[in-house]
Amino acid sequence: MEIAISLELGGAALLIVAAIVFGAVAQFIGETRTGFEWLVDAIAFGIGALVASEFITSWRTFEPVWNGLAIVPALIGGLVVGIVIELATRFSTGGTYTHHPTPA
Repeated sequence: MEIAISLELGGAALLIVAAIVFGAVAQFIGETRTGFEWLVDAIAFGIGALVASEFITSWRTFEPVWNGLAIVPALIGGLVVGIVIELATRFSTGGTYTHHPTPA
């Protein structure tokens, strides 16, 4: 079995931009306790999108595919992994999703 990534430069750039946008949006929702939570979320989104687009070969049949990036599976994989990691980092660092103090 050979593992090959068919992602081209344009697809990789789109994946990186989408990951940074996801991380930035997640950083501005609620209150974070760290300034770098967005980076963890962006990396998680990128890994999830890459795995869903490139390594789950049965999902390659979904259209559209742009520069080697299966967009729909990448979006789904990125959101699933990104949201799970976002929830884990937000609650493990003591952040909240509200802008006011929560009752004890």
